[in-house]
Amino acid sequence: MARDRFATRAAILESAAELIAAHGVDALGVNALADAAGCDKVLIYRYFGGLDGVLETLGAERTMWPRVEVGAVGGQGEEGPSLADTLEAVVLEEWAELSAGAFMLKGQAAEILGENALGQAGARQRSERHGEIVASLRAAHRVPPYVDLAALLELLSAALTLFALRAASGNEAHPGAEGRGTSLDP
Repeated sequence: MARDRFATRAAILESAAELIAAHGVDALGVNALADAAGCDKVLIYRYFGGLDGVLETLGAERTMWPRVEVGAVGGQGEEGPSLADTLEAVVLEEWAELSAGAFMLKGQAAEILGENALGQAGARQRSERHGEIVASLRAAHRVPPYVDLAALLELLSAALTLFALRAASGNEAHPGAEGRGTSLDP
């Protein structure tokens, strides 16, 4: 039977994403991945150089951070939505998309818990997308000189990422969840 390199490569990546979404990055192993993809583990090394290569490829080819367009969100007002309303809507939309994506959540947990290619890719995507959002906000609104939009957006996103991770792991998604576990394994 002829082997289809592209189909096998796609199966490996899809299986890796499913395993990560279900169990987290730390649970990903060559044997488990080969079994899930229905291939020999040698192919994981041949196509990707190992698990690090699989994680790098997933990070490069998959959505690791929600893409939110500033023009698609906002509040009310005679002159259009205010900067605060628009920023709030952007961050809440990011949170909603992040909360709905088990793979993205596991990628965020990977970034928080340690260095690996998937977490690094998520950090790069978030940084790029937040740069685009800040540029859009500056183009659409008069931003006071004392407001550091980039820092504000990062802080709000960090807090909502934590809430999304806590909610996915069975903890309440708000600051009143003291006394509960702090697992980042959604």
